[in-house]
Amino acid sequence: MNAQETEETLEEWVSGGRAFALYRRPGETCCRGVRPLRAAPVELTDVRQLNGRKGFVFAPFRCGGEHPLCLLPFDGEVCLSLSGAAEHSECEAPAPVPPAGGGVSAVPTEAYARAFGVFSGALCSGEFRKLVLSRKADVPCPARFSWAAAFAAACRRYVHSYVYLFYMPHVGFWLGATPEILLCGEAGRYRTVSLAGTQYLCDGRLAGPWSEKNIAEQACVTQYIADCLQRQGIDAMAEGPYTATAGELAHLKTDLCFSLSSTDRLGDLLQELYPTPAVCGLPKAEARQFICRHEGYDRSYYAGFLGRLDPDGSTELYVNLRCMQGTGDGLHLYAGGGLLAASVLEDEWMETERKMQTMKYVIDKGAQL
Repeated sequence: MNAQETEETLEEWVSGGRAFALYRRPGETCCRGVRPLRAAPVELTDVRQLNGRKGFVFAPFRCGGEHPLCLLPFDGEVCLSLSGAAEHSECEAPAPVPPAGGGVSAVPTEAYARAFGVFSGALCSGEFRKLVLSRKADVPCPARFSWAAAFAAACRRYVHSYVYLFYMPHVGFWLGATPEILLCGEAGRYRTVSLAGTQYLCDGRLAGPWSEKNIAEQACVTQYIADCLQRQGIDAMAEGPYTATAGELAHLKTDLCFSLSSTDRLGDLLQELYPTPAVCGLPKAEARQFICRHEGYDRSYYAGFLGRLDPDGSTELYVNLRCMQGTGDGLHLYAGGGLLAASVLEDEWMETERKMQTMKYVIDKGAQL
């Protein structure tokens, strides 16, 4: 399929009103699409219900109520060429991406500052070892905005991220470019990653050495994942930590590789892994409850996970970060950061501002028709 046919297909899918998922794997020059033709999309209420199933998964931060776990069957898969060279390699991007609808704000909102105080108090008291505080920013949808153009722009810009566009009628449009693997593998060989700690790149390089706060946060996430795997009887080999880039940001990353003798119960393993401390906190169950009570908004599908699930073939599931949602009220951008007792309000706010530039860039490009 040539570039013009790809563009026409993307626009037809976006305007067709049927459920679909488009995704571009890191480093690839084509995207893949799933749009069920015969079998209807499935809605689940528990991650463990994925045992023995296959399809494209779109899971919320917390299953239930208004946010079911969505599964699109594989009966309508296509592969589409992407036109145009990458505008920037993520490792080479030297400066902040152009903002859409305003630049970076250095002043935290009252709502974020209030939530930060509550989260910080719980950390300083020793109730939690780590908590992740996120927020949602609402921006108007530009005139003549195109989801297809925004998706194509994200694919060109964020070469080393997993880029996706998902739609279901009652879920709406979601678009993201995420660097974090939840679970990937095939033929019994799998890996997951610990991704935590953030630095802003200056001229494509780290501004300085990693701080004790970032190192401690990443080590905390890595140990948690290793413990999760051990509870499933899995011994993993850790490789890292090392610096990985995502857009204009850098993170500390550790790969955990392992073998599975059986893939019949991937849902059980995902239930153990998700949500990771990189988007939740420690201890996990208590942290998720705390977030839902005190963060001040509904994360919906932000910080959930998505991607291809196939116990008999290739599984590629990613954490839903650096994303936005489209509704009748406009566009909603999501971003968060890990807090420890030593975290500073202004630093954490700026981290969320910089992360939101990822989607502000594609909003700007999606409006340039």
